[in-house]
Amino acid sequence: KQWYQRRVALRPGMMLMGVGCFRVPHLMGHLLHRSPTTSYSSPSPYSWETITVNQTLDHFSFGEVGKTATFTQRLLVNETFWFPGGPIFFYTGNEGDIEMFARNTGFMFDIAPKFNACIVFAEHRYYGQSLPFGNASFASPDKTKYLTVEQALADYAHNLIWLKSSYLKVPETPVIAFGGSYGGMLAAWFRLKYPSMVDGAIAASAPLWMFPGMMKDCTSPYQVITGVFRNQGNDCNTKVSASWKKINSLAISGQGRKKLQVLFKTCKPFQTVSDVSKLLSWLDSMYFDMAMVNYPYPTSFLADLPAWPVSRFCGAAAKQSDTLTAIAAGSQIYFNYTGTSKCLDLDSDPDGGLGMTAWDVQACLQMILPICSDPAKDMFPKEPFDLKSYVQYCENQWKSVAQPYWLKYTFGGIYGFNFKSASQIFFSDGNLDPWSAGGVQQVDGEVCGYDCPKFLIKDGAHHLDLRGSNENDPSSVIEARYTEIEAISRWISPLARQRKVDF
Repeated sequence: KQWYQRRVALRPGMMLMGVGCFRVPHLMGHLLHRSPTTSYSSPSPYSWETITVNQTLDHFSFGEVGKTATFTQRLLVNETFWFPGGPIFFYTGNEGDIEMFARNTGFMFDIAPKFNACIVFAEHRYYGQSLPFGNASFASPDKTKYLTVEQALADYAHNLIWLKSSYLKVPETPVIAFGGSYGGMLAAWFRLKYPSMVDGAIAASAPLWMFPGMMKDCTSPYQVITGVFRNQGNDCNTKVSASWKKINSLAISGQGRKKLQVLFKTCKPFQTVSDVSKLLSWLDSMYFDMAMVNYPYPTSFLADLPAWPVSRFCGAAAKQSDTLTAIAAGSQIYFNYTGTSKCLDLDSDPDGGLGMTAWDVQACLQMILPICSDPAKDMFPKEPFDLKSYVQYCENQWKSVAQPYWLKYTFGGIYGFNFKSASQIFFSDGNLDPWSAGGVQQVDGEVCGYDCPKFLIKDGAHHLDLRGSNENDPSSVIEARYTEIEAISRWISPLARQRKVDF
C-alpha cells in the first residue's frame, strides 16, 4: 500500500518542482516573530529573513467573535533589491519545508535586481514549520480537514494583503506568482482564483492536466522516464526492465534475499519476501526521481547527485554484464554519490525535506493524479490504477471523503481543460521530466483567454527554469527564462512602472 500511495506523489519542486479576497483584521499587522535565517548545511548563495505570521485556520466559515482559530505560518522575505514601485515575486509554497524551495529557486533571485522586486516564499500549511496543530496535525480528520488547496490559496491571498498593506505599505504594487511542480499548479490556480491580487504566474512543471480522466494514458509519466533511460544507450532501459523479475525470483529464498542485501548494500537484511518490496519501492522512486532531477550540473535537491545522473547511472550499469549487478552499481550513483553512505537505508525518507505525511493526505483526498505502469509500454512492472480501489483505500486511511474530481471541475470545467478565463500564466515543462506528461499541452484562444505562453524546454528536467543560472545550462532553458522575463515585464509594466526594464 505504501508503494501504491507513493506512485502518485509529486516529488518536489515535487519539486520541484512550485499559486480574493478576504481581509482578516487579526492578521493585519500581527507580526509574531522576525529573525535572520539560520545557516543550512548545503551552500546557498541566497539569503532571506524569516517572518512568522498569525494565519487563519479556516477561511470559509465565520466562527465566533474572539474565538477565530489561527496557526503560525512561515514566510521568507528578501528586500535586498526592492524599492517602492517594484513588484512582489511571490513563491506559492508546495509540499515541503519552504527553505528547501528557496534554496532551489534561484531564478527569482537572479532577476529580482532587474525588476527591483521583493522576494517572498510562503510556506504551505501543514508543511515545514507551518503546522496548525503541531505534532498532532495529522492525528484525526478534524485536524486534517483544513489541508486543502482552497485553504492554501486563501493563506497566500492573506499573505499578500498583509505584505501590501502593513509590511511593505504599497497597496497597489504588482505581484507575480512563481511555483514549480505542485507549487506551479498553485501559482496558476492563484492567478485564476484571485486575478485582482496576482498580475501573472510562472507555472513551471505543473501537471494541471493530470487529474482523473484528463491523461489519455496513465502510463505516460513512466514512458517519459523509460525514454530518458533508453536514450543513454547500452540497453540501459532493457536492464531495468529485466531486473524486476530477477529481484522477485531472488526474494523467494533466504539465500536469494541475502544476495540482494549484499548487492544493494542495504543496512538491514531482508527477512521476508515482503521486506524486498521496500527495495522495489525504493528503486521505483529512484528511477522517477533521477529522471525528474536529471540536471546538467551537480545538485542536492532530493539527494547529492552528479551532473546528468541518468547518464551516470547507465554508464555505471554498462560496465557490468550481470543485470542485477548492473542495477546495483547504478543505484550507488543515487544513494552514495558522495561516498559517505555506509549502507542503503530503505527506511529513511528518500525525498529529504518533502513533507510526505501531509502529501499523503492531499494525494489521497484531493490531489489524485492517476499514474500506472505497463511493461509493454515502459520499463516498469505492471501496476494498474483503479480509482475506485484507490479512493476506498485512501478514505479508510484518513477517515475522510475523497474528492478526486473537484479541483479539475473548479479550475478547468467539467473536462478540466477549459482555461478560457485564464490570462497571463506562463506554462513551462521539460521534456526529460515525467510530470510533463500531465502538463498543459497547448495554450491558444480555445484554452486560455489571453497571454498564456507555453514553453517546452529541450533537455530540461523538473522546473529547471526556476533554478539559478548555471554555466552548464542548455540553451533551451536560457531561452525559456528570457521568454519568462519578457512576459513578467509585459504583465507588470502597465501597473507598476512606466520606465522600461532594460535587459
